[in-house]
Amino acid sequence: MTTPRRSFLGRLGALFALGAVPASFTSLDAAVKEDLPPGPDERWLEATAQMEHKIFVETGTLADVPGFRRMLNFLDVYNSDFRVPDARLGAVAGVHGGAIALALGDALWAKYALGVRLGVRTAAGAAATANPYRAGSPATVEGLAARGVHVLACNRSLLRLSRELAGASGDAAALHRELLAGTLPQVQVVPALIIAVSRAQERGIPYIMVS
Repeated sequence: MTTPRRSFLGRLGALFALGAVPASFTSLDAAVKEDLPPGPDERWLEATAQMEHKIFVETGTLADVPGFRRMLNFLDVYNSDFRVPDARLGAVAGVHGGAIALALGDALWAKYALGVRLGVRTAAGAAATANPYRAGSPATVEGLAARGVHVLACNRSLLRLSRELAGASGDAAALHRELLAGTLPQVQVVPALIIAVSRAQERGIPYIMVS
């Protein structure tokens, strides 16, 4: 089977033979892109980059959601002290590592006892059987999404969690598909949060890490 790379190299050889090699790296890059599949959905990046004021907050900490609280400070202070409404603010909250469970729905929290696994308890002191950071207060996934915040989840962290939950004898690939399907609807899974951070900085979006 002809691979995209071989297809491109074959066309490049034909161009050499005709004396029509692209004159710049730009045209060469365009030829390469013809053979590549569409990239990840980055509408979050385009929408955020064009805003008047913007921020990317990354967190790997689950307890007391400090990353979400920092994001609220960004929104609230711009609203109250600078008279800038949410509609003019670009905000991205990215979760990875230990905070990846923030992105998962209640059914997954219950099925895999994530409250026990992660040491997350209810106000009554029992292990949480549903995602306590899904809704119910401003510093939740739904609370932030309602104010226009793009919530991203790192797929590399989901892969790692799927391997941990599957153990030595489980089907990590199937479990990963289950985690993807059970991600909260307000959350977008990105290939790797470090790449999302890098691409955001390339577009001039300030970044902070909350641990």
